Amino acid sequence: MPTRDQICAALASYVDHHTNHDVDRLVAMFADDAVQHEPLGVRSYRGIEEIRAFAIQNATLDFSVSLSSPITVTGRYAGVQLRVQCEGMPAFATTDLFEFDEDGKIISLSVLLDPEAQV
Repeated sequence: MPTRDQICAALASYVDHHTNHDVDRLVAMFADDAVQHEPLGVRSYRGIEEIRAFAIQNATLDFSVSLSSPITVTGRYAGVQLRVQCEGMPAFATTDLFEFDEDGKIISLSVLLDPEAQV
């Protein structure tokens, strides 16, 4: 199981790869059979190819991501609130919940997306 420090470093990279629109590095953080729920309860992307297609689509948008809260880690699970700034709209918050495998790859990501939670 990854350590707290390894998970925190992975989430820092996750934020950087989003902001830099580095799809290859972002997708490399996921296990082959990972599931991404974004937004949670609306759409799920299963497996690396669906996650890649979603990341490519997102990379065409003009946005940046930054940490808005401390990273909380319990075992192989982590949560963090992010600030998302998109061109032409107020910044808003998301809450991202992660599960990591023993190799430090993301196996589950659930994103609580709320554009009305302005930060």
